[in-house]
Amino acid sequence: MPKYGPPGILRLQELPDPRPGPGEVLVRVRAIGLNFADCAARLGVYPRVPKPPFVPGMEVSGEVAALGDGVDGPPIGTPVAAVPIFGGHAELVVVKAQSLRTMAGSIDFVTAAAVAVTSLTADHALFAVGRLRAGERIAVTAAAGGVGTMAVQMAAAAGARVLAVASTRAKRELARALGAHETAGYDGYREALAGGVDVVIDAVGGSLFRTGWKALNPDGRYVLYGFAAAVGPARVRYLHGAVELLRMGLVAPTAMVQSTKTLAGFNLSLVPQLAGELQSRFARIEEMLASGAVRPVVGAIVPFDRLPEAHALLQGRGSTGKVVVQL
Repeated sequence: MPKYGPPGILRLQELPDPRPGPGEVLVRVRAIGLNFADCAARLGVYPRVPKPPFVPGMEVSGEVAALGDGVDGPPIGTPVAAVPIFGGHAELVVVKAQSLRTMAGSIDFVTAAAVAVTSLTADHALFAVGRLRAGERIAVTAAAGGVGTMAVQMAAAAGARVLAVASTRAKRELARALGAHETAGYDGYREALAGGVDVVIDAVGGSLFRTGWKALNPDGRYVLYGFAAAVGPARVRYLHGAVELLRMGLVAPTAMVQSTKTLAGFNLSLVPQLAGELQSRFARIEEMLASGAVRPVVGAIVPFDRLPEAHALLQGRGSTGKVVVQL
């Protein structure tokens, strides 16, 4: 991408082959998992985004092509999933060895590209931050998206009662098929929360936050991992985003003590010290995938030379589940 901007600014061009440095691995990419974070990076609003020109792309699957100094595996040719954060929209990408995960032989490249970021984000939101317990009621916004579809399945598998919130009837039907017990559109969100919830997992923010925060039961946990309300189909809506930020209202720390509520936010790309913990969690997620307890929802597979269209589909909210770009 030569500059920040809408999907159309992305250009397919030849660059010199990258070489892995110490502690790094070169991956030959077979599939790219597209995330809303990639759209934010392209727009220039993602944390620590490089200055253009640069290659975006935070999630890939492929094969080990070369090892840097100090890296003793996995062997060349091993199927892996990797999270480079930037640089993944390419045929070859260098990643830190700690950001690499060897994939079981039963998992194909498209599936591998669809689960690494979404499953770990959902798992962290639900259990590390949200402390979800069996029998609790949980609301999941953007429930038909990549993270949302994984969160719905994981929460249901953990014995929680899941309220899935999505924009269209088709998306809500998908969420119910994945195990949601209740569904609601955003226009009916307030009514759907009647009776209270114990956990809210929210990628949207804005005015939805105040509604969900008020509905939390005592000891309720609100987990915010995005602010999609500020991003339109082609650009960042700064004025709209500012209005949505104001509509979130203020949360006074002392009021949180009195109401016994918890507010937490996270971005896994900003906590590299958790790499070891995330690796162990992903091993458990692989077991869930193998047993069929959860499954990735791939809503679209797009060829590499049409990657800008994939960005437009995701940013325009026209997709369900994960958008995967195949090389």
